[in-house]
Amino acid sequence: MRRFDSVCVLGGAGLVGYQVARRLLRHEVTKHIIIVSLGRGEVSRAVAALREEFGGAQIDGRYGNVFARGRLADSETEEVEPVLDRRDPERRRALLADIYESFEGAMGESALVGLVRAMKPDAMVDCINTATAISYQDVPTSAKQLMAQLGMRGDDGAAASDAHFREDLEGLLVSIEIPQLILHVRLLHTALTEVGASVYLKVGTTGTGGMGLNIPFTHGEDKPSPTLMAKTAVAFAHTGLLFLAARTEGGPVFKELKPAAMIGYREVAVQEVPGYAWIRRGERFVKERQPSRKLFRAKEASLGDPLDLVPDAAPFEQSRDADGTPRTLKIACVNTGENGWFAHGEFEAITALDQMEMITPEEIARASVQELCGQSTGRDVIGAIDGAILGPTYKGGLLRQVALDRIQQIEAEGSVPSIALGDLGPPQLSKYLFELYLFRAEFGALEPTAVGLRGADAGARLAERLGAMPELCDAIVSVGIPILMPDGATIRRGPEIKIPGYDPSVGPRRATATEIDQWAQKGWVDLRPQSLIAWADRLDRALESRRGGSAGASDAMGHETYGRDDFRLGEVVAWVFANEPGFRGFRIK
Repeated sequence: MRRFDSVCVLGGAGLVGYQVARRLLRHEVTKHIIIVSLGRGEVSRAVAALREEFGGAQIDGRYGNVFARGRLADSETEEVEPVLDRRDPERRRALLADIYESFEGAMGESALVGLVRAMKPDAMVDCINTATAISYQDVPTSAKQLMAQLGMRGDDGAAASDAHFREDLEGLLVSIEIPQLILHVRLLHTALTEVGASVYLKVGTTGTGGMGLNIPFTHGEDKPSPTLMAKTAVAFAHTGLLFLAARTEGGPVFKELKPAAMIGYREVAVQEVPGYAWIRRGERFVKERQPSRKLFRAKEASLGDPLDLVPDAAPFEQSRDADGTPRTLKIACVNTGENGWFAHGEFEAITALDQMEMITPEEIARASVQELCGQSTGRDVIGAIDGAILGPTYKGGLLRQVALDRIQQIEAEGSVPSIALGDLGPPQLSKYLFELYLFRAEFGALEPTAVGLRGADAGARLAERLGAMPELCDAIVSVGIPILMPDGATIRRGPEIKIPGYDPSVGPRRATATEIDQWAQKGWVDLRPQSLIAWADRLDRALESRRGGSAGASDAMGHETYGRDDFRLGEVVAWVFANEPGFRGFRIK
């Protein structure tokens, strides 16, 4: 097996990167590992754990943003504040110059180039999700803000608000994905070539976990998601640029692996769920990462009034425990590392048969080290684009059930029901999971539910059941899903409404009947009779699908069949996603 003087692992504190580092040291591929990740704490923990396990190795830690200007800090001796490049006008303009004007200037200021020049690694394994880092900068919102500004310009061409116009224009230019990606790959290739590195291995992504344009899952946005499509476009544009780098004389060997399933998992536990909150910045609201999610009391609103989509939490009462302590969302979840925390229903749905399914980080690490050391796995995208994808695995299928069993056990011990967090999108996923949970609570098994939903009093029964479950109601509205009551005229809601979503260029207005129907279908818990009848029809079709094929044989299992005897929320939603004409969201290979 090939040996290296030193290996730099970008994203080395993450789910995959950490397992790569462990395998490199366990098999003595190198005795010098450089762990690089975004935060000081995660790097320090990874370095400490590796040193405890592999005492004879040299393990260094660096932290910071490899896509930014400046330098990465030593996790043991330096504590630096994160650089907010795009908020500071001077830094933003310097980035614009790097991206669009001076490559030489970018080389001199790049944190990534500085790392390579300082550490001079013999090999690099890049486990950073570059496509997500570059594409999830919300170009559509930046474009909308700029378009709003353009609409306010006078006949003489002068902007009504020059400060806002300039900020929006610069924000859009610095967020556009492909120019950033081109600069990143050029900097990486030039720096690695300069120091004489021998191999660069990228652990990339398909952007959709191996699924197609019919993917039912986003990152909490509506579907289809322009940002998710941009992520896939960036992921394969990245592959194309690495392909060019691999065909360039004098540089290192370039390889790429593309896991094509959900990567999991790190742990199953009751978690104070992190998330985002809308924070007022001047005249606008922006999303900021928060260590926990506040729960709010549902507030009734009339759909006869204008629907205010500004996600201002000020008018809403925060949910509190009996002793007055503000409540946050704390439920049993599966930690999937960079992909975040998934609730029971979400994890069950995304890993279901013919959905995204699952692969483990250990399997990716094994393939990574094999390719790094020159062993052919047949999965190198650069060497064989068509046959390179890592698909779902037997171990992933086994461990999926382990995780589901564990999260169900935690729920049975008294945890708040783990249904949905609203981050695995589109919001229709959360809507379906919450609706099904409510149906099951009221009617029981699948067949009684299909019958009960057709009852004339079904809506009233469900509304009464919801009223008896205030924690469920609070959780639904607090993740951005309104509840449309049986009368079709009132909703219960929290500060944020994901569908239609906050748009700073659109003011409050009265919703039309057509819009209400569209929004309710996409992302509102809908207790109106027509919605309940539609669910009854769906459940009848799911029950009928079980009667196809040979009972107990392998052909009785597939995405066309609801292959369970019990009422599993995620499995029902997965069946709907796979078989409803509006979705047809399943993998074909």
